[in-house]
Amino acid sequence: MEHWKTKEEMGEGFEYNEKEHKKNKYNALWDIKPEEKTTMRTKYLIRDVWKSKQLKELKDFLDAKIEEKKSDGYWFND
Repeated sequence: MEHWKTKEEMGEGFEYNEKEHKKNKYNALWDIKPEEKTTMRTKYLIRDVWKSKQLKELKDFLDAKIEEKKSDGYWFND
């Protein structure tokens, strides 16, 4: 399934299209659970589940986001 906004392929299991997203006011980032604020689950997925292609995509995404933040004059000190 494609993400309704970015048109990126997201796999199966994502149920809302653009119309339903707006109707349900669905946004997983509005109510972030404490366990989602850590990187532990992502680290386990990277180590145990994700394939090389997914890791390359993640690396490219992270590199691009880091460069964007640098160019915006924002950088992490933590």
